[in-house]
Amino acid sequence: MAKVFFKTDNVTHEVEDGTPLMDFCEEVDVSLSFGCTEGTCGVCEVTVLKGQENLSRITEEEKDYLLEEDLEDGMRLGCQVKIRKGDVTLKWKKVKG
Repeated sequence: MAKVFFKTDNVTHEVEDGTPLMDFCEEVDVSLSFGCTEGTCGVCEVTVLKGQENLSRITEEEKDYLLEEDLEDGMRLGCQVKIRKGDVTLKWKKVKG
């Protein structure tokens, strides 16, 4: 089991290894939003603070959408990320609504 700490909401949840972040977020109470779910809109941009090595590889969609420096700074598209194992810490900008 992997553990994901959602810093923005100050909550931690356990998840089965290999679970897509998008599927997991639909089941728990976090404020991370998703738009197109295909890696083209950027609504689900997250920054990985810890545990980048515990996530799936960066996808072509992420390389197409995000700037190289964003990727180097740990930014990912939540709709493209799978939690492979271990501990991960994520943050994002809250959408005001």
